[in-house]
Amino acid sequence: MRTRMLIVAIVMLGGWTFLGCGSDMSDTAVEGPNGASNDYGEEPGRQYSDASSSSDSYVPAQEEEMDFDFQAPQASEHYVYVAATARDSLVRINAETLDIRLIPVGGAPTQVATLPAGDVAVVLNSGTDDLSIVRSTEESDDVTTLEILPHLNTIEISPDGRHAIVFYNHKRAEQYDPVGDLQTILVISLTDGNEAVSRVSTGFHPTDVFFHDSLPMAYLITDDGVGILDLEDTQDGDITPVVAVADDLMEDPELREVVVTADGEYALVRNQGSASLGVVSLVDETIHTTQLPGIATDVDLVPGKHQALLVLREESLALVVDLEGLMAEEEDAVETVDISGTQAGAAVVSRDGNRAVLYSTVGGTKAVSVLDLVEAGHPWTAVPVQKTVVGVDISPLGTTAVIFHEAQGPTEGESDVDQTVAMSNGFTLFQLETGYRKLIQTEDPWTNHLFVSSQTADERLYVLTPDPHDVSHVLQSVDLDTFIRERMPMAARPESMVYVAKSGKVAVSQEHLNGRISFVDVSTDEVYSVTGYELNGMIH
Repeated sequence: MRTRMLIVAIVMLGGWTFLGCGSDMSDTAVEGPNGASNDYGEEPGRQYSDASSSSDSYVPAQEEEMDFDFQAPQASEHYVYVAATARDSLVRINAETLDIRLIPVGGAPTQVATLPAGDVAVVLNSGTDDLSIVRSTEESDDVTTLEILPHLNTIEISPDGRHAIVFYNHKRAEQYDPVGDLQTILVISLTDGNEAVSRVSTGFHPTDVFFHDSLPMAYLITDDGVGILDLEDTQDGDITPVVAVADDLMEDPELREVVVTADGEYALVRNQGSASLGVVSLVDETIHTTQLPGIATDVDLVPGKHQALLVLREESLALVVDLEGLMAEEEDAVETVDISGTQAGAAVVSRDGNRAVLYSTVGGTKAVSVLDLVEAGHPWTAVPVQKTVVGVDISPLGTTAVIFHEAQGPTEGESDVDQTVAMSNGFTLFQLETGYRKLIQTEDPWTNHLFVSSQTADERLYVLTPDPHDVSHVLQSVDLDTFIRERMPMAARPESMVYVAKSGKVAVSQEHLNGRISFVDVSTDEVYSVTGYELNGMIH
């Protein structure tokens, strides 16, 4: 084992103090442009190519983004709803009492979504091509069933819970799934007593929906552009106006990422094969295209502002873009931040819009950077982590980031500790205010995670680590104040999690022939399990 020296680096960033301890340069912090220093050597992990990064024919390697289980159980204020496909029913479980109720719906229910408030579930029934709206009380469950198009696989609920948009998304289809209508979507009125379906024609191949933050408006991302829906004024048979998002109508839509601002004013267009950013006014349908220093590998909206963050991995740049200024062609609309010294190709922006965590899943990077989105000049600090990064998320209140890793083989010349760490699975907790980082090693790979937060505090992080050999499944529970981890054995392979707010419990669904869900009390870590609910509702 090599001799290790202790180096302590203290880095100040807008009120932060970062403490990094390690054995060599790779364990020290790296400052940003305000006193930049590159302790990582010559631009590590950066991909070089004979092709110019500004060439339209050159497509840089894309960053991997986290996938979500769209068929997972869903939670309302008091209940967990599970589609019992083989029994043509919806299972309702009271998270407080564990009371189980089997609710007959249409044939072969698959997708379930719940409304933001109350105890209402929307269910897609694939066997009978209809949709059930289930309104639950302690005494009863009222079911309203509406006829829909066949083979739909996506439900998006508006923030006010008054409408749902239901459509076929080919990107969510499994192999051999029947193909649904690629240009008709359904707008469902969910008002109690006035439930209705409106069939609406839109652009080709819808893939995503954005909702206005205060008005009943929706913005449907399609290959042809952005379809605009007035949810209160939609009628059966309407054709949505579609706003083009590119001057070249022959542009390959598969290379585009389109996001819409929360107030519906603008759509941003990142093209994976072009060194440009398109900003589309959804009000007057004008397109403003800005040339970039290279191809952006990620684009994120900054909450609460007409602002966007772009990351250009191969140019080691981050761009903070003022959308209104860009449309007005103001010279200072784009602020360029040199992030040389650490590879970053993607970003996660905190919900308050104050900072972003920059990272890359390309090139085996063992570092993340935190960019200040408020302070002038947008200073940043890069910090090392012990393993390569495969995904990042930030807690709802923005206090903690979780950085996910995967097991890798040992490298020649590494110490015993480094080899042990390399071969383990796990994740790193990153306290964003102080810079403290803690590696949590796990025996098995992670598959899913869930933050639990109150209105004033981020409380816990839950991570599923099922055993690939089906021997020892574990739910990892971490206190976000202390970063102390508890291991909770699961009797069956855990698949997904939801939080039932009114009862303060996390529901963990597990792979089981007759159905199994475990409820974890967030305050006490006590576990209660329900099994066999698709048969007799047995409780253990």
